[in-house]
Amino acid sequence: MTPIATATPRLTTTFKLVFGLGDWGPSAASTARNIFWFVFLTNVVGLGAGLAGGVWLVGRVWDAVNDPLIGSISDRLHSRLGRRRPFLLFGSIPFALSFFLMFIVPPFQSHSALLLYYSLIFLIYDTLFTIVNVPYLALVPELTDHYDERSSLTGWRTAVAFLAQLVTAGAFKLLAENVFAPWFGGPSGLRLGYMLAAGLWAISMAVPFVLLALVIREPDAQPVDSPIRPVANFREVFANRPFRLAALIYLLCFATGDVILVVLVRYLVDYIRVPPGFDSLFLVIVLTFSLLSIPAILALMRRTNKRVAYLIGIGFMVVVLSVAMFLGPGDYRPLFVGAALAGVGFAAMSIIPWAIVADVIDVDELNTGERREGLYTGYLVFLRKLGTGVMVFVVGQLLAVTGYVSSNTGSAFMQQPDAALMIMRALVTALPALALGLSLILAWRFPIDRASHEAVRRALDERRAAREAGATLPELTS
Repeated sequence: MTPIATATPRLTTTFKLVFGLGDWGPSAASTARNIFWFVFLTNVVGLGAGLAGGVWLVGRVWDAVNDPLIGSISDRLHSRLGRRRPFLLFGSIPFALSFFLMFIVPPFQSHSALLLYYSLIFLIYDTLFTIVNVPYLALVPELTDHYDERSSLTGWRTAVAFLAQLVTAGAFKLLAENVFAPWFGGPSGLRLGYMLAAGLWAISMAVPFVLLALVIREPDAQPVDSPIRPVANFREVFANRPFRLAALIYLLCFATGDVILVVLVRYLVDYIRVPPGFDSLFLVIVLTFSLLSIPAILALMRRTNKRVAYLIGIGFMVVVLSVAMFLGPGDYRPLFVGAALAGVGFAAMSIIPWAIVADVIDVDELNTGERREGLYTGYLVFLRKLGTGVMVFVVGQLLAVTGYVSSNTGSAFMQQPDAALMIMRALVTALPALALGLSLILAWRFPIDRASHEAVRRALDERRAAREAGATLPELTS
């Protein structure tokens, strides 16, 4: 029997652009949360570093439930809009509102009341983030089954993500502290500045999701009919060896990047002692070169395969971080070059792990007969949140133990104890280099390359052809 061709056609540039715009909200929100929320909690609200780190951990137990649950529900949703788009359409505005509430300071005098407020808001925000982000990411392997088109679609999404990160990293704190805060003046100016900046960002987060939900049409996909069985689904997902390796690679990349971003501003300001505004400039340089590096990363994946591209791109990032270990106070000029080089590595960290994971879902379909993009994406998002939550909690405790000094003066220079400075230095350079080095070992063992993926796709095509032939047989003989 000749297999029926089931591969989706090549996607248009307009299609990829509209899809990519969907990552503006999650990326802008994650950037503000990862880079500035810890600073906001410790240097605007005035919470201690240990308490601020604890807030991050609050939602992580719930993530063990809500991420795979939302993914599984989206796999099973019967709707005229498709399986994923209803989540984007109806979850976008509540998600944006919850982000806004994270950056306001309620009129509470007690640190316990503030801790409770931010813990609850973070829990709500985290849930709504899952409702829009997991179905959105699950669309990548669903919209195309072509090996290189998945890389291209991921590249467009990542380009928008970098643009969102670039704008947020370069402008969010700058507007809050240097533009809006002076407008209001007085002791409350800084707090009102952050509130206004968060409001502007919240509006920008909702619009792209609504646009995507109204414009993009999902391909016809049979919703999963089997019931949600959390324990059995967990076993099935992690019995998939390629997924285990891909998940660990993804976790090491993204949790490492998140931890770097949490500490980076204080590391630059308090340890390197950069001039005022240089921290924002550094982030802009990193993200600009990340954005410019996307075509080269995609070309490398097309010319070789995703595994080889990962080994080259992340190996380059490990070298950059290792060299950065030798920078000391006042050595901010080499950071101009370092930021550009780190941007290339950051692009590889952001694109290749997601492109690798998309191919793992085809292996699961071959084993189970079901398309469960939502379930797999949910577990990936959960692993990242869990890893980041635990690591940020540990970061907060380490800084608290070493005497980290909090304040309510924003990101201005603070004289920190030597022990706290050394912890910052290790968290931005040595430990990330070690974690990414471990991910290279895992990538070397990853079993799916271009040839093996094509073999999986052929097997799936043959199965679908046989199924379609069997389904039409009664009609032909009637």
